[in-house]
Amino acid sequence: MTALTEPNSTEEAKAASDLRRGGLVAIVASLLALAVPAALLLLARSHLEGLSLSSTTVARGVALSVVGGSVLALLALLLYRRAFLHLRHVDRRIRPSAALCLVGSVGTLALLFAAAYLAGGSASITGCAQGPADHALACLRSHDATAGYVAIAAFWFVWIGAAGVASGLMVAGRSFRRASLSAGGIVYGLLVADLAVPFAGLLVRLPSTPYALGGAPVAAVLAGALVYVGARGPLRRGD
Repeated sequence: MTALTEPNSTEEAKAASDLRRGGLVAIVASLLALAVPAALLLLARSHLEGLSLSSTTVARGVALSVVGGSVLALLALLLYRRAFLHLRHVDRRIRPSAALCLVGSVGTLALLFAAAYLAGGSASITGCAQGPADHALACLRSHDATAGYVAIAAFWFVWIGAAGVASGLMVAGRSFRRASLSAGGIVYGLLVADLAVPFAGLLVRLPSTPYALGGAPVAAVLAGALVYVGARGPLRRGD
C-alpha cells in the first residue's frame, strides 16, 4: 500500500505548489495585461489637469504592459499545465485541460509577437493599442494583414488555454473537495465567456464591447486569488 500511496501524495504536493505559484503569477499577469492598460486608457480619456500624455505614449505603454503581462501569463499557463499533469492519476478527465493549456501557451507566444509589434511600430500602428480589443484587432489588421491575423489567432489560442485552465480547476476542485479551486475555475469560465465578446465583435455587430470587458481585470485577479487559496495545504482526495 505504501508503494502506491507515497508517489501519489508526492505528485499531489507538487500539484498544490504549482497551483499556488500559478495563481500568484496569474494575478500579476492580469494586472499587467488587463488592469494597467485599462487604467492608462482611462487616464488618457479623463484629461486630468496637469497630465499630458500623447496618444502614442499611452498606446505604447499599453502595448508594453501587455508584453509583460503576456510573459507572465505564459508562465502561469505552464504552471497550471504542470499541476494538471501531476494530478492526471487522480482524475483522467483533467488530461484534456493540460492539452488545452499547451495550446494556450502557443497562443501567448504569438500574442507576445503582436504586442511587441504594436509597441515598436509606427505611430499609426501603435495607435491601434487604443480602444477596445475588437478595435485594436481590426486596426492592426488594416495596417498589416499578417500581424492582424496572427493577433486574432493568438487571442483564440489564449482563449482555448483559459478554457483549459477553467475546466482543469473545476475537475481538481471536485476531486479534492476544494471549493476555492472550483470557484476559481468558475470565475475563469466567466472570464472566458467575457473575452469571447471581442472576437464575436469582429464577426457580427455588437453593442458596448468595452462595457462587456470592464470586469475582466477584476475577474482575472479574483480567479488567481481563489486558486492560490484553494491550493494552500496538502491536496487529499475526498472520496
